[in-house]
Amino acid sequence: MSKYAIPTDLEEEVVRLLYKRMADLNWIYLPDSERTSHYVTWTSDPEVGGRLLPFIGKPENVRPWLKDRPMKEYTRATYGVGKWAPLVAKPSTPVSELVVRALGSGWTVDLETLDIKPLRVTIRHEDDEETERRFAWAPMRDFKHLAWAAIAAQAGGDALPWVICTVDSFVRKITLEQKAKNELIANRLDLISAHVTDG
Repeated sequence: MSKYAIPTDLEEEVVRLLYKRMADLNWIYLPDSERTSHYVTWTSDPEVGGRLLPFIGKPENVRPWLKDRPMKEYTRATYGVGKWAPLVAKPSTPVSELVVRALGSGWTVDLETLDIKPLRVTIRHEDDEETERRFAWAPMRDFKHLAWAAIAAQAGGDALPWVICTVDSFVRKITLEQKAKNELIANRLDLISAHVTDG
């Protein structure tokens, strides 16, 4: 991805506008097939692509910039991670609440252990701080990335049990069949599968 000399204030204004529109669309849970038309619209929109064009140079460079920069960071930003987190119009449920919904009360989140790709933290049981888990979360569409990250980490020596938590929305719920399939896969991989609803 080419680095463009987009003024910081302009970039933030465009990203703030995009993130507002993305929140209105429930973007995190929007299927790829429904995202395409929005990319086309935003690329040609004078408030988005039109403002970026003088710095990006060619209209065909606007969409890749949108996709590789603000769009790629959006999910993390909604959870308060990354440089664009302050620009998010509608933050997602905090990880501490996701943990409670997934595992029940009694767990503390160590935010000092926060890592990305995928988003994950170490959690400890309040009654026994020796009981630790790695808690990773993402939208349902990224279940395979959660599972792979857990397998790769454990193959690399991570001895902690992993909880892979898929998040859905009230608008786009994970089906019972998909939950069952995820649990079968997680059990086969010796992982803990959880499902929660954002909001």
